[in-house]
Amino acid sequence: MGTDLVPAPDPAPIPGPAGLLHLLWVVTFFLHLLAVNAALGGVLFWTLGNATLGPGARRQTALYFANVVSWAVSLAITFAIAPLLFLQTLYGRFFYASTVLIAPVWLGLLGLLILAYYLNWAAKFRLSAGRGAALPVALSALLFLAVAAIQVAVALIQLQPALWPALAARPAGVLSDPTYLPRFLHFVLAAVSMAAILPAAWPRPLGSVAPEAARLGLFTALVATGAQFVVGLWLLGVLPKGVLTGLMTGGASTLVPLSVGLLLGIALLGLLVRALSRPAEPAAARVALAHLLATAAFMVVTRHQIRDLYLAAARANERLTVATQGDVLALFLAVFVLCAGLTVWAVVRAVRDREPSAPPAVR
Repeated sequence: MGTDLVPAPDPAPIPGPAGLLHLLWVVTFFLHLLAVNAALGGVLFWTLGNATLGPGARRQTALYFANVVSWAVSLAITFAIAPLLFLQTLYGRFFYASTVLIAPVWLGLLGLLILAYYLNWAAKFRLSAGRGAALPVALSALLFLAVAAIQVAVALIQLQPALWPALAARPAGVLSDPTYLPRFLHFVLAAVSMAAILPAAWPRPLGSVAPEAARLGLFTALVATGAQFVVGLWLLGVLPKGVLTGLMTGGASTLVPLSVGLLLGIALLGLLVRALSRPAEPAAARVALAHLLATAAFMVVTRHQIRDLYLAAARANERLTVATQGDVLALFLAVFVLCAGLTVWAVVRAVRDREPSAPPAVR
C-alpha cells in the first residue's frame, strides 16, 4: 500500500499548539503567495503587453514590470522560508517524501527559477540600453510557468500517499490527475489577475504607465477573474468524493471561507467593470485589488482545509505531542513582524524615491 511509504511521524514534539502553527502557515503562505503572484503574473502580463500594446505603452509597461518582477522574485524566495518551516513541522513527512518521488524535477526547479530570474535582469539591461526585450521576457515567462507546474505537481503528490507506488514507477502520472490542470490554471489565473491590476492601481513607480496599459490590465484582470469561476467550479467538480463531501459538510469552518471567497470574487467582477470605466482613477483599481487580495486570503484557508481532508486517512492515527517553546515563538513573531514591516517600508520608499523619467528611445 502507498501508506507504507509514508515516513513515521517525527518523534520530536512540535514547538507550539497545532492550531497556532496552522494559523501561522496560512498567514506566512499568503504573504509568500502575494510575491509569487506578482512575479508570475507580472512576467505573463509583460509578455501580453509586448504582443498587444503600441511601442510607447509597451516600453513603459516593460520598464514597470521589469522592476515589479525583480523585486517580487526576491521577496517570494525570502517569504517562502517561514511557510516552509511550518509545512515541515505539520506535514513534513508527506511533503519531503513527495519531493523524493520526483527528485530530478524538484531539484531542477531551482535551476529554472535562477535562469528565469537572470532572464528578467537581462531584459532590464536591454531596456535600459534602449533595446527590445521580448525574447528574454517570453523565455522567462515559460520558465516561471514550468516552476508553477512543478509546484502544483508536488502539492498533488503529497496529498495522495496511496498513489505513491505508482508515481514512484511513473512520476509523470501526476499530470493525468483530474485535478492537476484546474489547479494549475487556478493558480496562474489568480497571478495574472493580481499583476494585471497593478499598472492601474499604482501607475507611477517608474515614470507613468500609459492609459492604454492600464485599460489592458483591468480588462485582462476581468477576463482572468471570470475564468477563475469556471476553473474553480471545474476544480470542485473533480475533487475526490470524500474530499468534496468533507468540504461541503464541514460546517461553518469550511463553508464560511469558501462562501466568503466566492462572494468576494463576485464583487470583484463588478469592481473591475467599474474600474475599467475609469482607468485613469487609481482609487477604483485599488479597491478592486483589495478585494482580490481578500479573496485570495480566504481561498488560501480553503486550500489548507482541502489538504487536511485529502490527508485525513493517512493521518488518522497520528498523535502529535506538543512542547510549547513560548520564548522561541515570541522571538519568531517579533522578528517576522519587524521584517515584514521593514519590507513594506523598503518597497514604499523605493517606489516613492524613484524619480519619474522619460524612457529612452527604442533603437
